[in-house]
Amino acid sequence: MIVAQQGVRFQKLTVEQCAAIHDASCRLLETVGVETHHERARELLAAAGASLEGVRVRVPRRLVDWALAVTPKSFTLHTRSGEPVMRVGGTNVFFGNGSETPNVLDHRTGERRHGTLADVAEGVRVLDALPNIDFVMSLVVPWELEPAVAYLEQFKAMLGNSTKPFLFLSPSGDDVRAMVAMLEAVAGGEAALREKPRGLCYINVTHPFRHEFDDLDKLIFLAEKGVPYTYNPTALRGASGPITAAGCMAVGNAGELFGLVLAQLVNEGCPATLSGGTADKLDMRSMIDIYSAPENRVGFTEMARFYDVPHFGLGGASDSKTVDEQAAAEASLSLLVEALAGSNLIHDVGYMESGMSNSLAQIVICDEIIGWVRRFMEPVVVDEETLALDLIERVAPLGDYLGEDHTLEHFHEDWYPGLFDQSNYDRWKKAGSLRLSEKAARRVDELLASHQVPDLPPDVVAQIDALIAARDLRSIHP
Repeated sequence: MIVAQQGVRFQKLTVEQCAAIHDASCRLLETVGVETHHERARELLAAAGASLEGVRVRVPRRLVDWALAVTPKSFTLHTRSGEPVMRVGGTNVFFGNGSETPNVLDHRTGERRHGTLADVAEGVRVLDALPNIDFVMSLVVPWELEPAVAYLEQFKAMLGNSTKPFLFLSPSGDDVRAMVAMLEAVAGGEAALREKPRGLCYINVTHPFRHEFDDLDKLIFLAEKGVPYTYNPTALRGASGPITAAGCMAVGNAGELFGLVLAQLVNEGCPATLSGGTADKLDMRSMIDIYSAPENRVGFTEMARFYDVPHFGLGGASDSKTVDEQAAAEASLSLLVEALAGSNLIHDVGYMESGMSNSLAQIVICDEIIGWVRRFMEPVVVDEETLALDLIERVAPLGDYLGEDHTLEHFHEDWYPGLFDQSNYDRWKKAGSLRLSEKAARRVDELLASHQVPDLPPDVVAQIDALIAARDLRSIHP
C-alpha cells in the first residue's frame, strides 16, 4: 500500500528567489559550461544544440527547460516482491538510512571500528524491521572483502535481508550494471524491473563543473534502463562553490540540471530525483564537511518543488562522535525541517561524525523521532465527530471524558512512543534507569533476535552469485 504524507508545509525560499537561483544556474551552464569526460555524452548534447569546446560543454537554457518539462513528476518504488509502497513525488515523504561509511559504532561494545559484511547484513535486517524506515541503503563498507567484489557482496546482503525498496551505489560503472542485473533477477527480468522499479541508484558526483567518465557512464546506463536515479554533484561552500548559500546553490543546481538534460536526451521521460547538488557547510576551522548545519537545510528541497520534480534529501545525520544528546538534537532538527519542507526521499538517517560512521542504535532512535514527525505532520481533522459538541454539552461543565465511548474510540490516534520513556520517575528507576542510548542498543538486539526476512528464491541467489563471480574474474583478468 502506498502511503501519502500530507499536512504542514514549511517554505524558506520565495518563488522569486527560486526563480533567481534557477536563472543563475542556467546562465552558468551557458557561460561556464561543464567539463564532460565522456564522448557519447558530448555527442548527445552537441546533437541537441549544446556547444563544445574540447571537453567543455555549454548547455542552452532551452534544453534545461525541455528536460524539466519531460521529467516525470513522480514514480513508484516497489518492494522486493513487487508491491507498490513508495510514490516518490508530490507531498510524500519517505525516510531511509545512508551508505558507505568506513566505520560502525558497535551497539554491543560501543567500539568504533571498520565495517564488515556482517554489519551490512545485520543492519539491513534491523532496518527492515523498523516501522518508520521506508527504504534501505548499505550502511558501511565491508573492509574485509576484496574491492572488486565488495560492493556486489554488500548489495547481495541488502537483497537477502530486506524486502523494502533499495537505494544503491558504487564508484564503479561495472558494479552498477551488475547491481541492476541483480535487481532484474529479483524482479523477473528487465521488463519487469522497468515496470516495477525495486530501487534507485545514487550517483555522487565530485564537482558541479567537472563530470568524470564513470559518473556519466552510470547516468547514461540507468537512463537507458529506466532505473530511477539521483545525480548529485557535490558543492562544498567555500571550496567547490561560493561560501554564500545562494551562490553555492546556483553552482550545485547547475551541475544537477546538466545531468538531468543528459539523462532525458538518452531516454525521454526516464524517472529522476533532484537534490540540487549537496551544498554543505565546510567548517573553516577544521575543513570537515558538516552534515547537520542549519545552512544546509531545505533550499534544494524547495528548488525541486519549484521544478515539480521528486527530491532526494538528507536528514537524521549528526556530526557527534557518539550516540548522545548532540546526536539526538541534530537528528531531530534535521528530520523535522526536511520533512516539513517536503523532501521526498530523506536519506542518511543514522549517520554520525560527518558521514564517517553509522550507528544502529542511532537509527533506532531516529525511527522513533520519525514516528513523532509523521504524527505531527498529519492534518488536524475538524468535523462533527472530532468537535464532539453533543458529548461536551452532555458532560460539561464538571464531568470527565475518561469513561466515554468517544475517548475509547479515539485515544489510540495519539502517538505513543516505543522507545522514549514517558513513565514517572519511580517506574523509570525500577526499570533500570536506562539512558536512551542504552535502550536503543537493547532494541537493536531484540530486533535481530526476532525479525526474520523471507529468503530469496534459490535460482535468484544463483544468478546473483554468478554476477559476483563474473565481476571477480574480470578484475583478475581484465
